[in-house]
Amino acid sequence: MSECPILDENGIVYRTCETDDVLRVLASARRREIVSVLEAFDENWVTVDELARAVSATGDDGWTGELHHVHLPMLRDIGLIDYNRHGRTVRYYRCDLVLSVLEAVDAEVSPAR
Repeated sequence: MSECPILDENGIVYRTCETDDVLRVLASARRREIVSVLEAFDENWVTVDELARAVSATGDDGWTGELHHVHLPMLRDIGLIDYNRHGRTVRYYRCDLVLSVLEAVDAEVSPAR
């Protein structure tokens, strides 16, 4: 297995994750949407409510409970986020592999004409 660096806001390696873990977590369209929304925020900190609103703005607002109980914990487990359930905040860390996967899936879903 190969490891991928996860970077903090200063571009310093915060930790590493396994390639297989990233691919497993991003196999879910909902988690890809969450990560895409996190990528779009200017800051690497966001409240859970802000994240839920931003993801719901994409059209599917019936899965906010899954955000708390399934998706955020999985992203936390591989190191892409710190998730404080009590403070209701999410801190996002960037990973080049994640960006590559998102771009590849987006290109596959929306091929150039």
